[in-house]
Amino acid sequence: MPTIDPPRRATAATRQAWRPLQRSTRVAIFGALLATIFYQTFLLDPQYRGPVWLWAAMLLAEGLIALHAIGTWWTILAHDNRDEPVAVAVRRNRLRAGAEVPGIDVFITAYGEAPELVRTTVRAARDMTLAHRTWVLDDGDSDELEEICAAEGVGYLRREGGLHAKAGNVNAALARTTGEYVVILDADHVPEPGFLLETLPHFVDPDVAFVQSPQSFTNQTNLVSTGTSEAQRIFYELVCPGKNHFNAAFCVGTNVMFRRSALEEIGGIATGSNSEDIWTSLELHRNGWRSIYVPQVLARGLAPVDVPSYLKQQLRWASGGFEVILRGGLFRRGNGLTVDQRLQYLFVGTHYLLSLAMLTFMVFPALYLLFALSPIRADGVTWATHYVPFQVMVLVVTWLQSGGFKGSAIVASIGAAPVHAKAFWATLRRKSAKWSVTNQAGAGSRSLWVVMPQLALVLLNVTGIVVGLAVMADPAPTWLSVAWATMIVLILGRIILESVSGGPAETGGGPAETGDIAADRPAVAATH
Repeated sequence: MPTIDPPRRATAATRQAWRPLQRSTRVAIFGALLATIFYQTFLLDPQYRGPVWLWAAMLLAEGLIALHAIGTWWTILAHDNRDEPVAVAVRRNRLRAGAEVPGIDVFITAYGEAPELVRTTVRAARDMTLAHRTWVLDDGDSDELEEICAAEGVGYLRREGGLHAKAGNVNAALARTTGEYVVILDADHVPEPGFLLETLPHFVDPDVAFVQSPQSFTNQTNLVSTGTSEAQRIFYELVCPGKNHFNAAFCVGTNVMFRRSALEEIGGIATGSNSEDIWTSLELHRNGWRSIYVPQVLARGLAPVDVPSYLKQQLRWASGGFEVILRGGLFRRGNGLTVDQRLQYLFVGTHYLLSLAMLTFMVFPALYLLFALSPIRADGVTWATHYVPFQVMVLVVTWLQSGGFKGSAIVASIGAAPVHAKAFWATLRRKSAKWSVTNQAGAGSRSLWVVMPQLALVLLNVTGIVVGLAVMADPAPTWLSVAWATMIVLILGRIILESVSGGPAETGGGPAETGDIAADRPAVAATH
């Protein structure tokens, strides 16, 4: 019986996608909860109430942030750092020793990516430890890519029409292959040699439908790519381990292995949605299947490198999140989900609703500086005494558990707020967000048009600053509003500058679809 070599060893720092829950984090979460109650009590106090419509808008926005923050903290605390089951470790050891491997089909989805970029992924997938068959699913009908597949000794599949985009592409391949297990990789996500050896053993539990590993990005070269990578890191380190505890970890479109029989039970990858991956997960959970999140970086891909690509990505992800809360039937009786699963899927959508709250806060300083309208009638010291502890503790929780975070994640996330609002409006009208390729590696697209909403908000706040300083009717709240407006101008101005200057060229070239909705992907790094 042949001996299977173990996967290439890597340092814990490069492979680990979680941090053991720090005792300091638990203490900080408790403090953050107290600060939240303290601030919300202040907002509800009638003596501080401004115009009712403005006060109601602020209460709704702050309430949404508090609700999502508490849900996130609850999820983080659920991560109990348990070791994997003994049966999983035993199965992995048997595979290393040469035990028989079930049929595995590895799908690499492609649609117009640079052939050489795909070749890199093909070679890595082909050479993974454990016997398997690698296939390129080409919706771009590239003859050059077909020749590459033949030269590299992997299968090549194309189809007619391109119906249902990536979901349809995978479903078409499912109908033409027979492996008991199916791996899905995006064309730019290069797997580690041990990918199969780390994921397959978890299927020793017959109720496991899929095993998901994190997304990790290697091209942190500018604001967009660095901010996206950092936001993803925080999501996969803080939130996903907790979701796994509740059997609510969901597929993110790449770096995932499915049990074919589970997919067949629900009719394949879900179609007709902006987020086929999370809808597939939802259907599997409704049918009693389990999901596993493996907190190890087993594949690395490319993040968006320019603002237009990033905002198009966010439009689709946000649309998918809103679909879940508006049409997912999460709280319908008898839907097959546990209470914990319902709440975890709810947080998928509330994450993107945070952008509506953020847009509200982007307008408030200008309303005061231009029209002397304020949702709260309190002096600056009183307001700051209640607000600052809440915001500081929210940031502290993320900082302690994630080991710090980069400001680019917050800048990029806040900059996407207008697109999230657009997605919400489209979903309310049952208008699907247009599917688009995420990454234009090497293109460095430049556009002022895509950031016109951000530019409008900048002009509004700049006008407010000028008028407020000229009038200076009440110095304390005026300076507070000017500071708030200045922060907004700096953040949105940075996104606008990035959009008109374009991103740097990336090695490899060609578009690459970087997964699908990873839902609760942090819109604001501290409160995702």
